[in-house]
Amino acid sequence: MENIKANILTIGDELLIGQVVNTNASWLGDVLNSNGIELVSVLTIGDSEQAIIDGLSLCARTAQIVLVTGGLGPTADDITKPTMCKYFGTEMALNEDALENVKSIFRLRGYPMSERNERQAWIPKSCTYIRNAYGTAPCMWFEKEDVVYVSMPGVPFEMKSVFAETILPMLKKHFATTPYAKRNIMTTDIGESFLADAIKDWEDALPDYMSLAYLPQYGMVRLRLSGRHADEQFLNKALDEQVDKLVPLISKYVFSLDDEPIERVIVRELTRRGQTVASAESCTGGNIAHLITSIPGSSAVFNGTVVSYATKIKNKVLGVPQAYIDQYTVVSQQVAEAMAQGARRVMETDYAVATTGIAGPDGGTDENPVGTVWIAVATPAATVSKKYNFGKNRDNNIQRASVTALEMLRQQLIIETK
Repeated sequence: MENIKANILTIGDELLIGQVVNTNASWLGDVLNSNGIELVSVLTIGDSEQAIIDGLSLCARTAQIVLVTGGLGPTADDITKPTMCKYFGTEMALNEDALENVKSIFRLRGYPMSERNERQAWIPKSCTYIRNAYGTAPCMWFEKEDVVYVSMPGVPFEMKSVFAETILPMLKKHFATTPYAKRNIMTTDIGESFLADAIKDWEDALPDYMSLAYLPQYGMVRLRLSGRHADEQFLNKALDEQVDKLVPLISKYVFSLDDEPIERVIVRELTRRGQTVASAESCTGGNIAHLITSIPGSSAVFNGTVVSYATKIKNKVLGVPQAYIDQYTVVSQQVAEAMAQGARRVMETDYAVATTGIAGPDGGTDENPVGTVWIAVATPAATVSKKYNFGKNRDNNIQRASVTALEMLRQQLIIETK
């Protein structure tokens, strides 16, 4: 079975200059691959007739599907439709179905419709109109020399909705795709290169219809094992068998076999146990609390946080002895452990995590350079701590310290289960 390939053409000056992040392409890439359509490339161009024509020609050379987003609005800089007419050798005409869609949207919103809005219903004659129930910009399906072109709005909510509900089913009906499947293995506390060394022999032995990708993030590496095979049942069984071989090689570092963040794993485990956690944060500024509370249901396990950025808050709220600060400085094992113990006491929880460090870009010393972070975890049985240095980038330090603190908590949950 032939692999069906797609290219994405995103149109908009705002994308080129970085004013708007191109989330459409990443979302489409994931959906396409999950549905057996191989994404070859993503091309971003400006609002120029020649750029659009050249982009369409280039994308059509290497794929059977060209997905176009953007340039379908009612203003003068939205030139996708007239340019499509030129590319496909057709002309604009009023489409009654498109007009009724525009009218219905304005009726629903209670706004008067102008002539400019009505122009949204003028589309190239040769296209198949696809209704966009979420906005006035039409979707259009073209076919030329065995290539399908689909033009969609650039507004992410509109594009995602109409693609998932209408366009993707049309593509799957038009093309016979090769089944695709993937497995995600989430790891932490090990660098990408060390991880690659640990699983080299296993990776080298993978069958040719499978591939492995290393996807590093702050403080973690996601392994994506994926494959394409005509027999979907065989493919899924083979992927599961390979995961079963892989996990024992790196079991110490694996925190999930789903594509989920570590905070979700922790919330689920604490919920299962009926236990609670709190945080005391200095250099991470509440980011650990943010990660945990971003998970639905976290209110059952997370009691709160103390963002003890100022020394006096460490003293007065968390009860960190001034003597520790005077003798060891605020960035020390003693202070980190006292913060964790204080948070556990004040918040009345089973567990607490604490961070104290120098996020940067300034404030470092010879003893504690920028990037130094002490992390502590207080549990019903003990308090453990460890010193790290995450480098000189402030955002990186905050994110890595947060994820590392959560991993230290997860490890203690494992230890206290045994």
